[in-house]
Amino acid sequence: MMRKNTLSRPMRFPMAAAILMLLAPAIGLGRDPLPPSSTRRIDMRPHWNDRIALANPHKGWYHHFPDNHINKYVIARDEDLTEFPGMDHLYIRLAWAYLEPQEGRFDWDVIDRIIDKWVGHGLGIAFRISCKETSTDRIEQQFATPKWVMQAGAEGGFYRNGQEIGPDGPWEPVFDDPIFLEKLENFLSAFAARYDGKPWLRYIDVGSIGDWGEGHLHSGSRKHYGYEVRKKHIDLHVEHFPKTQIVVSDDFVYAISDKQERQRMHRYIVEKGLTYRDDSILVDWYITAHAETWTVRSPELFADIWRDRPTVLELEHYRSVKRAGNWLGAPDSSLAKFGSGRSGADFFRGALATLRATYIGYHGDARDWYTDNPDLTVELLNRCGYWYFLHDVDVPESLRAGRTHTIRLAWENRGVAPAYHPYALQVRLVGPERAEFEFDAGNQRWMPGPENTVYTEDYALSLPDRLAAGRYDLKIRLHAKEEDRTVFIALDRSLLDEQGYYTVATLEVE
Repeated sequence: MMRKNTLSRPMRFPMAAAILMLLAPAIGLGRDPLPPSSTRRIDMRPHWNDRIALANPHKGWYHHFPDNHINKYVIARDEDLTEFPGMDHLYIRLAWAYLEPQEGRFDWDVIDRIIDKWVGHGLGIAFRISCKETSTDRIEQQFATPKWVMQAGAEGGFYRNGQEIGPDGPWEPVFDDPIFLEKLENFLSAFAARYDGKPWLRYIDVGSIGDWGEGHLHSGSRKHYGYEVRKKHIDLHVEHFPKTQIVVSDDFVYAISDKQERQRMHRYIVEKGLTYRDDSILVDWYITAHAETWTVRSPELFADIWRDRPTVLELEHYRSVKRAGNWLGAPDSSLAKFGSGRSGADFFRGALATLRATYIGYHGDARDWYTDNPDLTVELLNRCGYWYFLHDVDVPESLRAGRTHTIRLAWENRGVAPAYHPYALQVRLVGPERAEFEFDAGNQRWMPGPENTVYTEDYALSLPDRLAAGRYDLKIRLHAKEEDRTVFIALDRSLLDEQGYYTVATLEVE
């Protein structure tokens, strides 16, 4: 078992009038902790439970709705999401034209009614606003960039699969046309003024180049846009969304034909603090071409960023995966031919680990997915992002009022990524009286690693001078303070109280 020793520092927070809360590190205040020889170790491993769904902050599942079209992936029943284990946010992927049908006249209600309802249910929201779609069944699909932009003089054309076609086809702007960029910036400015920094906003994609906002034009003109054009689009988003995590599809980079420019673009994305999503997990062609990396075409892009920013996994449309026989490996399917006996679920697991994804989506009907995959849903929920296990707790044999005592907790992160937010460790002594303490848990240091990579953290409890003697339960919880949410640990629920604290030991106060 590998142990890494660290020291946690207390966090400051207001003192409650009815409860004395004294916080101190184990050193530096002249109070002698009890010597190590008088401590005992409580083994928490018998209480582990790795099968319960832990719906934790800053990670989890997302649901596409709406998805390029305002009526795609409509939620049949609210319960399909509210009862879905670990559902974190809705991913709204919609064309610009729906939101600005006339220049300067914005129809925010298209998304606000969705936001208001589902934020009210406790979910977050993420956005991709696209400028190019590939269908023509609605004017907003044919002209994902609003038609008035073309009428204002922006260059563009009607394309399908590399061929210019008649005016009934989908319109594609020239993505560095100055009129297009001017109108796009005006829209992004208004959009950001309304939504940037909202507490429910998880991230926004750079969706302003390419088919469906993915950064490539395979279904459109197949024109090539290099570093300079794409940098302009990134800069527009960085300028207008300073408070929001910005995401790009890995296709945004890979679509650059010049490899040196491609690498330059990647370095710029890293420098600017953007992160990546992979939209192509279990797409049929990627099974044939990239089965050895679980259909992840560009793992090197994700390898450079996952340590300090969250990544996003998007499954190919789940029904399309099943229809192609690529979920269960039907005879003659690409999975049967190239998957080496592995299932679609195995590919999802492998892609999750390769991408180090914090947010994951099945891209389809929530009930359809969950009915087919109830156990896998819980497994992937827990593994995405961070997943904390408590190995053991070292505590003094007894405590004394007015003294400082150190407790040591040994943590392991069995998720695929670190947490990107600091959490508080809140400690309670509950007995004849109650004392409370709060610390920086140190959790951002707990990186995923080989099994049994353990991080030990010391937390110093300065007991009130007049704390009544007697028997006390030692209770702990990890807490996301800004969201006011408990961060659940892989421990049996029988240890959990109504406030989200786990009882980990019983101590005597003298």
